[in-house]
Amino acid sequence: FRANYQDVVKRYGAFEPLANGFIDDRVRASCLLQLGSSVSLLGDFFADQAGFSNQLLGIKNQSAARGLNPGYAMGELVVTTQSPEEIEVSGDKIYVFNRPPADLKPVAGIATVTEGNMVSHVQLLARNLGIPNAVLSMENLTALLPYNGEKVFYAVSNKGTVLMKLAAEMTPVEKALFTKKVRNEEKISVPVEMMELDDARILNLRDVNASNSGIICGPKAANLGQLKQLFPDHVVNGIVIPFAIFKQHFDQAMPGQGVSYWEYLKATFEVAEQMSIAGSTDGEVEKYVMGRLEALQAAIRQIKLMPEFEAALNAKFKEAFGVALGKVPVFIRSDTNMEDLKDFTGAGLNLTLFNVLDAQKILQGIKDVWASPYTERSYKWRQKYLLNPENVFPSILIIPSVDADCSGVLITKGVTTGKPDDNTVAFNRGVGGAVEGQASETWLLEADRTILLSPSREPDYTSIPTSGGTLKKHTTFEEPVLSEANLRSLQEMSGALKEKLGEIGMRSPYDVELGFKKDKVWLFQVRPFVENKRAAASEFLRSITPVLAEDQLIPLDTAL
Repeated sequence: FRANYQDVVKRYGAFEPLANGFIDDRVRASCLLQLGSSVSLLGDFFADQAGFSNQLLGIKNQSAARGLNPGYAMGELVVTTQSPEEIEVSGDKIYVFNRPPADLKPVAGIATVTEGNMVSHVQLLARNLGIPNAVLSMENLTALLPYNGEKVFYAVSNKGTVLMKLAAEMTPVEKALFTKKVRNEEKISVPVEMMELDDARILNLRDVNASNSGIICGPKAANLGQLKQLFPDHVVNGIVIPFAIFKQHFDQAMPGQGVSYWEYLKATFEVAEQMSIAGSTDGEVEKYVMGRLEALQAAIRQIKLMPEFEAALNAKFKEAFGVALGKVPVFIRSDTNMEDLKDFTGAGLNLTLFNVLDAQKILQGIKDVWASPYTERSYKWRQKYLLNPENVFPSILIIPSVDADCSGVLITKGVTTGKPDDNTVAFNRGVGGAVEGQASETWLLEADRTILLSPSREPDYTSIPTSGGTLKKHTTFEEPVLSEANLRSLQEMSGALKEKLGEIGMRSPYDVELGFKKDKVWLFQVRPFVENKRAAASEFLRSITPVLAEDQLIPLDTAL
């Protein structure tokens, strides 16, 4: 009901609030209400038998809540039925939304009614940074509304237990989790010592590999180049604009500033550091930095491209794609040196432009992608980890578009089971499936069976015509997105990736973006699947999850 009617309800609800009750009316007029009640009864029974219980501020039907990403946080609770895009979020608050926004800025914790899918960019960032994240029912959200504005402690265990209590009721053990700023100790530096910034040549994708990551280009291009060498029939051709070309343009004079773009950026962070030393608040420093970065973004989008670069780009297009610039639609993907570090994924933080055909739009797209690391969202997420934010360099990966029948993400690990031999798959129809938080068809692929974790409930999908741009198409839900043959192909591809990438020192698990076109697998990206070490090793999070007895049996005639 939500997939089919939510957009219409939102439109009418803007001027007639009674429309907001339409979906509830449809549910209550069908068998779904009774089926939902049965699921709730079974959930409560399971929790009782397993000693597995959530604690959600004493509200009813807590078994509906399920943890997605482990972690713990303390902060003001914000519970809202508003669209998440209408809310300005804060990094020190805990939010309960109806659905997760695709471009979420940093928060302390989050819970949503619709989870989207567990391998979207937002979910991967939350998992990476140890941000507690859970899915709950609409009934739970409504029950939590009276607690809006209260200061709470919120924790999600590795096995999905959800705990939320008023901060005033925290135990000494729970308070001790916040006696020091652990995150500050975990900050890392972007490695810049090995970067090659003198060789400003555009490269063919087949001429780069994983060893070039962070040196001449970002990991997106380097790893895809590696895949091109290992799986040549499953990776498109491509070209790479290295860090050196960005730095070459960044050393030009910035209009109206009397310094280069690079000097302007360095001065921004030097002044910010001086402000902190002088006692300015974090908010004052952030306001100064964001104002400067906003001006920098605007200037980069208008930056003058060097004539020799444009000429080289035209020549490389003909070499790689067999046609001139502007004759084949391409994806333009940002690929920075701060992505896919050992402890930080950076998934989805910077710009990807879909299916750009016009030559002038491609040139402007390059500028827009160069500017994207300096957006507020990108800056705020990476500030949680980086000690040297001025040393973020974007390279660019340009690849021809593949109008996939379906696409999504393969994680070479059981995200829900934790088992390294399992695989987790989330797919939608069309291109860009799963990564933007769509309600995706999600599977757990075990060695001897496949388990459907959730069906796709996304009514629209994106298609990319040869004329450039994107088209929105509509789908229905009676047929699965992935066939049994597709699932077997994904199992086989996972095994091949583990074998071949393992031979060159890239250890599983991987986060792989890929798609099917006429049942053929196309690989678009591979990166490490990074989880938060602090959350994984937390004794407190282990303590709130009971150990389930594997041999525990429940007679089927047990009364509920």
